[in-house]
Amino acid sequence: MPKKRRRLDVKCPNSDCRCFNKKGLMNIVKNGKKQNGTLNYLCKECGKQFVRTKGTPLYHSKLSKKEVKNICNHFVEKNSFRGVARTTKHSLNAIYRVANKVGLHCEKIDEEFLIDLNLGTVEADEMFSFIKKRRKIVTA
Repeated sequence: MPKKRRRLDVKCPNSDCRCFNKKGLMNIVKNGKKQNGTLNYLCKECGKQFVRTKGTPLYHSKLSKKEVKNICNHFVEKNSFRGVARTTKHSLNAIYRVANKVGLHCEKIDEEFLIDLNLGTVEADEMFSFIKKRRKIVTA
């Protein structure tokens, strides 16, 4: 029996697909689970399988989203790597990996906003401040 297609909030990460980065189309179906329990998706348009975390700092990570968020909150507080490792009870290497992944992800975002959209540093900073304010209003 063919899999039922539903609107999912997942988008195809394959740059060769005509549905690339388009959310809400009926081209994505759930396609079982990986060995670690992560839900697997399939794009019916291009036939590629992927997981939701592809392209995020959580990709290939054994840490949960909540743990990574907690570690990042410690980074924002300007705690040392060793201090973060002690308080979160993770190894120092795990903290280094999270810092590296998050840093590379932020670099991509900065590059996209500053280079591809021809924004200056001040304009990008204003835009991020605006987004942060809006997020607080929406969640309140």
